[in-house]
Amino acid sequence: MKANEWLIFFTVLLLPVSGCRKDEVTKSKMEILTTGSWKVSSYKINQEEIALMDCQKDNYMSFNTDGSYTDFPGALKCEISEANITGTWILSDDGETLTLESYQGIQNAAAEITENKLVLTFTDDTDVIIMTCIPYP
Repeated sequence: MKANEWLIFFTVLLLPVSGCRKDEVTKSKMEILTTGSWKVSSYKINQEEIALMDCQKDNYMSFNTDGSYTDFPGALKCEISEANITGTWILSDDGETLTLESYQGIQNAAAEITENKLVLTFTDDTDVIIMTCIPYP
């Protein structure tokens, strides 16, 4: 009987310990967006896949915590004079809308932000443009 009492004692003692584990730390969408850079992996206009040109495949974007961003053309340029595009960005409180402002104007995009993917959907009067990005080393 003594052995059973000890077994019950240790079982009761270990139950709370086995239930304790570190909670996974969940990053906010803003933290995910600003942690690294993003490379365009696919581009669609009105649900039609648009093939990326070789000079676009090394392009990437970085979003800084100060609200600025840079769109880098990469080493292989489509045009000799192609330069970085810089501007500012704002992520809505719910993390669903990303607003970009640069010399090209203001663009609002529906945003899907995860650690593995950034999907921006831009809508204008005639087109729906979906740009999917992946983390860039």
